[in-house]
Amino acid sequence: MVIVYPVVALIGGFISCALLWPYGTAIALLSMPFCGSLFVLIAAILVYVRASDEAAPSVDRAVYGDQPQTLQTTESHQ
Repeated sequence: MVIVYPVVALIGGFISCALLWPYGTAIALLSMPFCGSLFVLIAAILVYVRASDEAAPSVDRAVYGDQPQTLQTTESHQ
């Protein structure tokens, strides 16, 4: 995650700069940190949602794991 967030911030900054360049150089350059931060926020939310979905226990596993099992007794015949 250490590498992902700065890369996402740079990508978001460059995208906003490219989209706002027709409105002026100053506006395009000043918008870079804001849009970069917005992209990082979106990426962090997506990572959190993905991690929480992977960590959530499966309903099927819980149902099948709690079923009682029958034990068979072995008797020794002499």
